[in-house]
Amino acid sequence: MSTPLRSRHASLAVLALVLVSSTALADGGTVTPLPTVEEMPDGSELVLALRPGAPSVSLHYVVRTGGQKDAHGKEGLAHLLEHLIFSGSHDVRGSDFRNAVKAAGGSFNGFTGAHATTYVLQAPSAAFLPLAEQLLRIVTSPTLDSRMMQREVEIIRTESTYFSKGPGFREHLEDTLFEGPVTRSLLGTAQTRNAITREDVVRFYTEHYVPANTSLVFTGGIGRAEVLGLLERAVRLPPSLPDEHRSVEIVPPLLPIEQATRAPFILIASGYAVEPKDRAQCPRVAAVLEMRLTRELHIEEPITLGLEVQCMSLRGNTFLMVLASSSSMDASNLPDRLQEAFALLAKKPMMAAEEKLVDQRLQRLLAQQVDDDSRRGTELARQVAQPRTERLTPVELLAPPAPLSRRAVQDFARRTFVPERQVVVNFSPFAG
Repeated sequence: MSTPLRSRHASLAVLALVLVSSTALADGGTVTPLPTVEEMPDGSELVLALRPGAPSVSLHYVVRTGGQKDAHGKEGLAHLLEHLIFSGSHDVRGSDFRNAVKAAGGSFNGFTGAHATTYVLQAPSAAFLPLAEQLLRIVTSPTLDSRMMQREVEIIRTESTYFSKGPGFREHLEDTLFEGPVTRSLLGTAQTRNAITREDVVRFYTEHYVPANTSLVFTGGIGRAEVLGLLERAVRLPPSLPDEHRSVEIVPPLLPIEQATRAPFILIASGYAVEPKDRAQCPRVAAVLEMRLTRELHIEEPITLGLEVQCMSLRGNTFLMVLASSSSMDASNLPDRLQEAFALLAKKPMMAAEEKLVDQRLQRLLAQQVDDDSRRGTELARQVAQPRTERLTPVELLAPPAPLSRRAVQDFARRTFVPERQVVVNFSPFAG
């Protein structure tokens, strides 16, 4: 393999990366309205993708702060706070909330990432409002009971023992692409978790759980008036002060990147950074590449176990990435095959038959999602959690792939698939 342009040692843990560019088609082929985005009087951000009459509703309460803000020596603080919040508020016991959600046939969860913490409720429409009111009260006025801390620390210790063996592939990709300290463990260690005090938890909550740092995403069978009434009744945080509105700098990636790590399996992420002005065009180009590569490497010459092409956001930057896995010894040249596909798209435009197949595939994918309000909420929550310097606009959220001529696809490839924008992360027995 060629001499690495820049490399870091990586562990062997692999997590799936998630595609976050989709929309939905209603019966008859008409596109459902784009989500709406508005700033609430308290400074929070409200994102609505509603379908009154739908059978279920989802709420994602996104705090745009995660484990990267843990103090040194207190790693695991943001995640411990997430656990403690579900213990309950002064007027809603955590156990009562859990039982009510279960009885209604709903579900709830919390997720702490490097840059955001998200609280999720999914419930039948008829039962949603009282459950959402309880969740919002719990998140916006938690007791943070010190008596529960050791219990939650033990639960997290179990998580770290059985469910988290190290950073995932997404974290490796971020650590490779961006300058600064490497991604720290979201769970922390036994030493750092035991060093966390209730004062640390309260300080973190007070600093970061403010309306100006939160987004509320609602999808499914509820109306806007019901949402506004819910927020008026349930949110207990005081309105944000002007200095709590934070602009997050978008740090550009370090490019080009080529990282090779010896591993007992083959997993390759190969792609390019996409200019902000080309972000809307990325999904359609990705669809073209996925169609070609699936035909060549998964059907005609089946050397990949799985293959997908994604337009993904990392720290506010967009990348078009091919993710390919294989167990075949014939896959040693897989990185070169992927690069050939990129180069061919820049040299050779789509054929009319390819264009028709891509259109049909995109229409099928969008039509399949028309009733999936839960997935739509998850994807919106991921998007609103991304770092950004300006207010979110609806056109950025779940926008359908931009219509592109065959020439426009080729032009995108020519200006994007260039050596100085390249990203290659290669896990393979043939690396090193």
